[in-house]
Amino acid sequence: MEQGTIKRVAIINDTDPTHHFGCMLVMENLRFLLKQQGVDVVWTWPVGVDWRKHKKAIQKKDRVDAFIVNGEGTIHHSAERKHARALSEFAEFAKEAFDVDSYLINATLFQNEASEYASMRAFKKIYVRDKSSLTELQSFGLHGRYIPDLTFAKNDYQFEKIVESEKADACVIDSALKSELPFLKRYCLQRGYAFRSMVVARLSNVNFFKSPRPFVKNFYKWLTQDRLTSIRPRDFIQFLKSHRLVITGRYHTVTMCIKQQIPFIAFESNTPKVSFLLSDVFNHTGRVVPMQNIEQISIDHWANFTAKEREQMQQFVSAAEADISEMIKCIVDDINMTKTNQGIE
Repeated sequence: MEQGTIKRVAIINDTDPTHHFGCMLVMENLRFLLKQQGVDVVWTWPVGVDWRKHKKAIQKKDRVDAFIVNGEGTIHHSAERKHARALSEFAEFAKEAFDVDSYLINATLFQNEASEYASMRAFKKIYVRDKSSLTELQSFGLHGRYIPDLTFAKNDYQFEKIVESEKADACVIDSALKSELPFLKRYCLQRGYAFRSMVVARLSNVNFFKSPRPFVKNFYKWLTQDRLTSIRPRDFIQFLKSHRLVITGRYHTVTMCIKQQIPFIAFESNTPKVSFLLSDVFNHTGRVVPMQNIEQISIDHWANFTAKEREQMQQFVSAAEADISEMIKCIVDDINMTKTNQGIE
């Protein structure tokens, strides 16, 4: 194949429509990295829409050279979660329907059924975003590689510098577990801390006919709070940087804090993915606390990193940026190799 020929891919599990700052940053970085490698993203399949119910529609879409499946922390507890099963099974469908390879990236794997790992054997390559997921993958006899989350990818973000004395004490970023939100909001009201969600309300977030009650709640939040809120991840990160301490139950808030060296404490969400991440960065999970204990925390105690923590974060981020770029290059090189072997120019 000629050097520089455009590769065509489709991304499965496009998380942009969520208006979740972390998910949007993942997609922003992925698109940028693919563009750098001369790859054209021809179409995407949105998160939350089970492709298994739309096989005919997918088969009518433009042909591509490969599929990239964005794991995005979704492949866990597959016995109870249909979307975990759907992502695990996509590579089999792609091979049968299109004779095209699929690459699973950015995945957290946790407590899935053996049948899901059997389906994952159809992926050409598997990349997981923490070492614990790699251990689980290997325990089922599959090969993969550990590459940190795509929010750690190198980008050109520039931020306004904020004088330490002008920073607010703390902010609280929500949790993926809705049952925890009333407690967190009361906690913020009692202490005068800012409370923000990682998901920005937009009218397209919820379909009225499928979920009328959540639609009404989303509409009210959009109308009263989020209508003028930026959906740019860099603006959200700037907000985090304007506080001495970030308290959160969101994995991607933690990744942003580590990349920008913003002091934080965290509590677990729907999987131990925050603990997995901190173990990879610091070799301990000391900044993970039970949510009910945040009422006793001292901001002064947590609002600084030790010199060792700063060094660990710097080393982790530097390595992550290089590894993520190399992952995309390896995938593109593999697509090129496959096309060459098939005699496609």
